[in-house]
Amino acid sequence: MNAVTIAIAHRGDPLVERENTPASFAAAVGHGADMIELDLRRTRDGAIVVLHDATLSRLWGVDRSVADLELATLQAIGTGSERIPTLREVVLQIEIPLMVDFTEGEVVEGALDAVREADAMTRSLFVTGNVDALRQLRARAPEARIGLTWIEREPPAPSLLLELGAEYWNPMFRLVTAERVAAVHDLGLKVSTWTVDEHRHMAHVSEAGVDAIVSNRIADLRHFLS
Repeated sequence: MNAVTIAIAHRGDPLVERENTPASFAAAVGHGADMIELDLRRTRDGAIVVLHDATLSRLWGVDRSVADLELATLQAIGTGSERIPTLREVVLQIEIPLMVDFTEGEVVEGALDAVREADAMTRSLFVTGNVDALRQLRARAPEARIGLTWIEREPPAPSLLLELGAEYWNPMFRLVTAERVAAVHDLGLKVSTWTVDEHRHMAHVSEAGVDAIVSNRIADLRHFLS
């Protein structure tokens, strides 16, 4: 097992609190997460909020698209620490490193602004499988830390990882093998993997030599790694 494997909390601690909320992030920190993974969406008025889904239906019971709503409307949903935060708010409140996950290039400019204003570029790792969005991010932020998310059966060409200036290859856990991890390490890069919730899968990816594991069960992962 890699003794320095990073434990990343997927959307905070979603088994204890509602995912991607301040309450969920605080719970994950309390359980010893090394890093928090969160997701981004852009509102109609250009705010970057922390939410995975394109709509509010699953988590908040509101059948509306985030892209059709203004920030003030989203901020009126939920109460206390169980609500939809902005990226700016989370970056200022959470001091540990962040894995900033996104799917659309439309969030790149606003996300970079929020992270830069909080002086948090060095502790923010931007990840997505959207290669064009990563190219856009790299052009805007030569200093950005990047991870290439991957779901294809065959691993990416080394030339793509190097072109993007990636720090991490970020495959789903079923794609992880010791040979693939070693090949990425030979490029001088690291491997993170998601979403690993069962102990047998934690053992598999750890034995393969990954550098970071993303899990919904951060307390279990922390215990396993210790």
